[in-house]
Amino acid sequence: MPVYTYCDEDALHAESTKASSLTPNQFHKLCPGTHGLFGSGTDGSSSTYSAFGQPRCGDGSNFSFFFSSPLKQLSNEKKIIIEFQGGGACWDQETCGMQEEMLAYPELYDSFVGMSCSEIEYGAVVQGDSPLSLLCAKKVGNTDFREYSTIVVPYCTQDVHIGDAPSVSYDGENAIHHVGAHNMVRTLNWVFKNFPNPSHIFLTGCSAGGTAVPIAYDIINKHYNTFLKGGPRSVNINVIMDSSVYLTPTYFLQYGFPNWNPGTIMKKKLGFNYNKHQYQENYPDLVWDHVLRRGSNFDKWGFVTHSYDPVSLMFYEYMSGNGENGGRSLSLAAPHGLAAGEDNNRRMEDNDQQSQWWNEISYSMELAQKKHRNVDFYMIDGEGHCSFGLYYPLQDSGFEDWATPIVKEKMVIGNRSPSIAPFLASIALGGILIFLTQRMKNRGNKGSLSESDKTDLSYMGEAAVTTSKRAGPIIDKVQNFARPILTQCKSWPWTAGYLLSTTIYFISMLISEGFTHPLDNPGFGPSAVGLSTFGINNPALIIYRMEHFRLISSSFLCSGVTTYLFMAYTLYKTGVEGAMANYNHPHWHFPLVASMLSCAINLLYACIGNGASASSLSLALGLNAFSSAMRRQSDAYPSPLCFPVIIFILGCTPLFPFDSLVSLTSAGITGMIIGLALFTEEPVEMSEAGDVYHNESIANGEEPTEKRAHHVRWKFVNGTGVVYVIMYLLILFRVPSPDKQNMYPYLTGCGLVYSDQVGDFVDAYANDANGGRALQDDNGEDWFDGQNMCAQMCIPHLVYWPALWGAQKFASVPLIGGTCEDNGYDAHIADKTFHEYSVVFEVQLFTASNSDE
Repeated sequence: MPVYTYCDEDALHAESTKASSLTPNQFHKLCPGTHGLFGSGTDGSSSTYSAFGQPRCGDGSNFSFFFSSPLKQLSNEKKIIIEFQGGGACWDQETCGMQEEMLAYPELYDSFVGMSCSEIEYGAVVQGDSPLSLLCAKKVGNTDFREYSTIVVPYCTQDVHIGDAPSVSYDGENAIHHVGAHNMVRTLNWVFKNFPNPSHIFLTGCSAGGTAVPIAYDIINKHYNTFLKGGPRSVNINVIMDSSVYLTPTYFLQYGFPNWNPGTIMKKKLGFNYNKHQYQENYPDLVWDHVLRRGSNFDKWGFVTHSYDPVSLMFYEYMSGNGENGGRSLSLAAPHGLAAGEDNNRRMEDNDQQSQWWNEISYSMELAQKKHRNVDFYMIDGEGHCSFGLYYPLQDSGFEDWATPIVKEKMVIGNRSPSIAPFLASIALGGILIFLTQRMKNRGNKGSLSESDKTDLSYMGEAAVTTSKRAGPIIDKVQNFARPILTQCKSWPWTAGYLLSTTIYFISMLISEGFTHPLDNPGFGPSAVGLSTFGINNPALIIYRMEHFRLISSSFLCSGVTTYLFMAYTLYKTGVEGAMANYNHPHWHFPLVASMLSCAINLLYACIGNGASASSLSLALGLNAFSSAMRRQSDAYPSPLCFPVIIFILGCTPLFPFDSLVSLTSAGITGMIIGLALFTEEPVEMSEAGDVYHNESIANGEEPTEKRAHHVRWKFVNGTGVVYVIMYLLILFRVPSPDKQNMYPYLTGCGLVYSDQVGDFVDAYANDANGGRALQDDNGEDWFDGQNMCAQMCIPHLVYWPALWGAQKFASVPLIGGTCEDNGYDAHIADKTFHEYSVVFEVQLFTASNSDE
């Protein structure tokens, strides 16, 4: 376990802090602590540490990294930005004296804590003399980085994030901790623990931060995309390095680089032959080539620089041994693959250091592009370096078009939703229960087929009998072991199989997604986002994103503990399958009815619904309605339960926000129609009893009821099928037009409201000690006009109408259903998250784009 002696008091302990437990849309400061070897002291005094176990800043101050997840409505736990801060480098007494301030923890980032990405972006925070922007508040092409969780790795070790030299003294007195590799590795370990199954990771960094990006890429790629760690490639990792200090003259490799002891991370984490290549001047080319060859051609890489970069040029001079001492650079070795004397294309014969630097960097980029098709190079014409968040490149007119294909997420076959495995497993186990129950019923208690059993199977054909005979001994052992359970399920195998599948899937969902606040899901279940992950019926996602699997998965989904209990109780008490068996229906009649109901419920909701709705409760209600309709044929069907009626009434209220009234109504109506129209019946002679399913009363020695044959009206089935096909084609060709805002799953669990009387909301930004730019003019007066600004938030369905009434009644703030954008406020300013009484509220501020202010 880590020791948190070397952590600031305001930092959270990373090892015990889960990303999911942190308030969204706010930056949090996390300290990885120090990691000692087994048996080391726990007071932080031990000098024996595990590999990369001493996260620290260069001057000995405490290191922390920063994390923020997106707005809940934009949240996507499968997407991550990791950005490495830059800030120079030092490797001897002279350079570390110049960079002394950069060896301390960058306190600027402490001001991030409690703020959202958009607040920081809008607040125009600066990093020294350089502007500071945040990618997590931006869109680049079609990639919306506002949906990404963001990890910011500060830089305070002056070793381009790759050092493993815990105590180096250049003046014989003061120790400098070049432990950037420790900071990087421990930060990435927290990412690995909290994001076990991401789909897209975007890496970037400025200057020294960009130099570290290839190292971070290789570590991340090895963790997520190694076959032994979880199967085939599963994560797409894209990279843009901004103004990396890329070149390494021989003087630096001989007299400066070893002081950082970078060989530890290069050998242990990258498998790079550091001992062989550490003094080769094309060392960066070799490292990058090594990383690219170990990575995937589908991962895109971009390198950005200015045509004249005075900062990179200055470090190039110092690394060449020139610096302010006027020392002469050692001769530069020929690049990899060229013999001495063949470097005319790379070297300039004059002594212009700028031309030499440009030639060096251009050659390296061209070499990488020739060898690797997934590498691209972008040059900003003019003088400059870099700043946080790709600030300068995003100001350049052509950069976004160039960057769009690089940052865009690529589909990776190995990446899968956490719901896929539980869904397939639950369906398989439910199917096995059905198979074993039917097999036991057909074979009888003696374990072999009787003549009458063979007769019962005759309608399935000779193949069924033959297959049953050939069943292996393993199945017999499983069947005998489970016989007490199978006996209980004998009269309702399909219902039992469905309940088993639904139960396993529901428990898997709760384990994976947990419980959200009761305001967000009064049924005591996962959040809207969690339900979406496990396949709830969402017309917007089905139609606009072609996620048609939801038409199936939703039938096995319960929105919460309450709805699960209601569904299970209704199915058990209704007992439709057992009633059909007692009334001499073949066993395949029940799955036919259930399938027709399920199709109707999900297709109708996809065509006319809005929001998100689970279908299992609706299916139970539909079967109850079917049973009610079938009572006109026989009293064997149970009387209608008042329980489903209560469920229906509750469905009309916000208590069941994820069990739509549309689904519940369509289930009831469709169940009645199927019960009235699907079957015909006629009495049969007892001698013909072999043509129909045996009445259970005969086997129990009871007085048999009159035998009746039940026939399916296939014209009705075919007509219903045509209707289903038409509805599916309407969905396929996007004829229905559900609200596109429901493409964000979070918004299906709440209702959007807005207000243009926003003084109180704006004050929360302007007066918050941790807030962004105060919304005041040069005279200290509020510059905003309430009529030109709009606040928007999403209120849970359970309290939607009470909130609208209460805001007007007690606060005199009119909350109106709708969005700011739909009412002319189309320019987003910032957003802020409020956490009160365990409830999280997110408020977004907008203004009119044509407003002078």
